[in-house]
Amino acid sequence: MKPVLVIAGEASGDLHGAEILRALRARCPGMRFVGVGGSLMTPFLDRKLADVQDLAVVGFVEVIRHLPRLRRLFAEILAAAAEEGIGGALLIDYPGFNIRLAKALRRAMPEVRLHHFVCPQVWAWKPGRIPELGRTLDVLYCLFDFEPRLFEGYPVEAIWVGNPLVETAVPEVDRATFFSRTGLDPHRPLVALLPGSRAGELRRLMPPLVQLVEDWQALPERRAVQWVVPVAPTLREADLRAHLRTGPVHLVHGLGYAARAYADAALVCSGTATLETALLGTPFAIIYKLNPLTYWVARRWVRIPHFGLANVVAGHQVAPELLQGEVNAKRLGIELAALLDPAVADPMRVELGKIRAHLGQPGAAGRVADHFVARNQGCLL
Repeated sequence: MKPVLVIAGEASGDLHGAEILRALRARCPGMRFVGVGGSLMTPFLDRKLADVQDLAVVGFVEVIRHLPRLRRLFAEILAAAAEEGIGGALLIDYPGFNIRLAKALRRAMPEVRLHHFVCPQVWAWKPGRIPELGRTLDVLYCLFDFEPRLFEGYPVEAIWVGNPLVETAVPEVDRATFFSRTGLDPHRPLVALLPGSRAGELRRLMPPLVQLVEDWQALPERRAVQWVVPVAPTLREADLRAHLRTGPVHLVHGLGYAARAYADAALVCSGTATLETALLGTPFAIIYKLNPLTYWVARRWVRIPHFGLANVVAGHQVAPELLQGEVNAKRLGIELAALLDPAVADPMRVELGKIRAHLGQPGAAGRVADHFVARNQGCLL
């Protein structure tokens, strides 16, 4: 059986990829996988070419800085695909890299069917890429029901499979177990801080978050708050601790969903984590800071009124959004105080509950696996 090339470039892709590979192995035990993944995908990869940490770069300026390394990895992946004689490709999110890889694979190995999981956010920016995607890919697995119609009239088979977060974004343990394991007090307010899963996000978001903690702790009436930071798989604890100047912030591993589910409020880096937090029902604010040049370029392309994925899915602003200079300790403190107020938090929880209806039914990974096997039976023999 010919192997399948699988590429994920960040923590969320590693999570989704692991579920899809598990489902594929259940259907085809002899299927072989070659590619890039993180700790969750690694057990399924028969040949691992690199780790998601090698690809976890965000922003135009940051990509330019890491371009030589990314180009080397790009060439190594293409060489490995040819060497292995792959019979199919499953590219998971990370469109800046993966769509370019798909185009290169199309030129070098035209017989290989190209599947891309997660529709790039062309509805938000760069709608001109729709024809490129529609003609390059064979199959595009969409997470939101409005995406397939964007590709009507193009050769690509764009299908809605639902969003895997409806089944994966659940607490790892119950509430009592979480507080017992972490040593946190279940009777005191808990705030979850999520500074992102990339090193660049950490550099930009941790300083204002740490300053928030220090300013908050300095006020006697607010000291009761407990702070927790779930450690993303793509980050090292040492990198987080390098930013922490004070003791009250607790770092937790492997309990990222529980930390948010049992928190009274959260401050969340823009991205998939905002949709996860919405599904967990915790009141939160969305925060993000880009390199100034990256931000300037992005603002010229963004076509939607909200940048937070949870708000995009809801169709209106449910969670407050803080961007660039708004991400400062004073503003964060104002937003957090509001989130901890039941008069604000309770209506937000009701709105967050409505988001789930936009994400389809459980079983997305299984639907992707069924479709992938059906479309590639002849190619993988």
